[in-house]
Amino acid sequence: MKIGTQVAYIPLHANNEITHPDVEMGFVTAQSENLEHHYCRYWRKGKEGVELRTMANSEATPNFALAEYQSVPQSVVDEWLVRLEYTKPFQITKHHSGPQ
Repeated sequence: MKIGTQVAYIPLHANNEITHPDVEMGFVTAQSENLEHHYCRYWRKGKEGVELRTMANSEATPNFALAEYQSVPQSVVDEWLVRLEYTKPFQITKHHSGPQ
């Protein structure tokens, strides 16, 4: 999974049921060096796409507890990645051929 991939964190007691009330929706911000987990940000329950559960940092989540799952439009995640400075906004560069 790459930065911006939307995920569902499914705790073990949820028995892989994505509709379990303890499942949390979020998105990937980085992959660990050992490739065993991803760093993710999670939405506050009931405020998906509007408010993150924590603004302080990403949370390391083991790969076995993650499933790719789109909970909000991808453009919302992309905006949050820019806001949190994980990616830079797209900028159009004007090419200049010299003095005019």
